[in-house]
Amino acid sequence: MSQRQARVLYVEDQELDAAPIIHTLTPLMAEFRWVKSARELRATAPEYAPTLLILDATLETDGLEYFQAIRFSPEHPDLGVIVLTDPGDRLTRERAQQLGAAAVLSKPFTPEEVLATIDRLIEIGSN
Repeated sequence: MSQRQARVLYVEDQELDAAPIIHTLTPLMAEFRWVKSARELRATAPEYAPTLLILDATLETDGLEYFQAIRFSPEHPDLGVIVLTDPGDRLTRERAQQLGAAAVLSKPFTPEEVLATIDRLIEIGSN
């Protein structure tokens, strides 16, 4: 299977939740990084310049606050954002969609679901 041409930054504070995604995506992405906190995200994102952000909405602080900040900031390029939410969290799902999330996935999800979402976004982006 070929590598996907995306620079992915994955933000998840729970290592048990992160491990299957990391294991699946690391060999399949051209570039892939995982950070565990909003603080690490703020430090890593500017220099890494991801083309795709996978963002847990339930970080130690509101993950959507960061998304909102980058979405409306002129110095941040437009990037695809996949927001991960808790099951049944309709308000977060709606807020993420209002902010322009490319996709919203509810936990629990499989690595295959994340990969299919990434593939769909890459295909849309290449058209």
